[in-house]
Amino acid sequence: MKHENDSSIDFIQLERGQALTLESGENKIILVTEGKIYSNSSTHDKVKVTSSNMVFYPFLEQAEIKVEEKSEVVLIRFKNESDLCSILSSITAVEATKQEEGNTITLPVKQIIYNYIDTIKKYQDKSIYDDYLQGLKIKEFGYILKNFYSKEQLQNFFKMFSVNDSLFTEEVCRLSSHVRSIRQLAERMNYSYSGFNKRFRRVFNTSAYSWMRDQRAKQVYQDICQTNKSLKEISTNYNFATLSHFNEFCHKNLGCSPSEIRRKNSTKQYL
Repeated sequence: MKHENDSSIDFIQLERGQALTLESGENKIILVTEGKIYSNSSTHDKVKVTSSNMVFYPFLEQAEIKVEEKSEVVLIRFKNESDLCSILSSITAVEATKQEEGNTITLPVKQIIYNYIDTIKKYQDKSIYDDYLQGLKIKEFGYILKNFYSKEQLQNFFKMFSVNDSLFTEEVCRLSSHVRSIRQLAERMNYSYSGFNKRFRRVFNTSAYSWMRDQRAKQVYQDICQTNKSLKEISTNYNFATLSHFNEFCHKNLGCSPSEIRRKNSTKQYL
């Protein structure tokens, strides 16, 4: 089950045994008002989330939720250019250090957070939805964090978050699907080729080439398996020069041809 709601603050009812995928592309704070869940990502360990704590995953992370018992999950999502990030930048940007891979930090949930959540729930129960109001509530959440938690707590909680690096990350993710090479991406972002690669490795902890290849492979695989787009259309969308190049890419990075991938996925759906 994937989460696809456009709201910045969601209340999600989950039954025991359910699983939920939170895609990369936004910063995510997960808390629970009722029940118990476990969350993890590809680079961070599983952590138990109950009504006593909350957990944060940054822009790049795809997070997985598994439900231990019937739960109501509150998901707060925000972009790197949001007012919440501006508030957090004064706390986290200078002193925060990179978190060791595999170690996830949680933050205790205080009563004022429950009061805040309760107000939002009442708005949603009355079907009051407004982008401006949502923006204000996200900003309010930032002020609650800043004024009711210590600087040390917030620096630990947001160790995976860096405003400057996140803006770089978001720009990379936004532009990478529109270019064919690392050099083109560096030029679009106004970096020298060597300067871009150095910063990319520092922020992503891998080479730009490896990351772009893996991202492209994931996106191509998703389009082949989950859309009705023709293979030619997918090839064109991802800037492959010819169908032959597209086939070669799929063989090398996904193990077989695009048509074989689609056929195998179609067969699985009917098993």
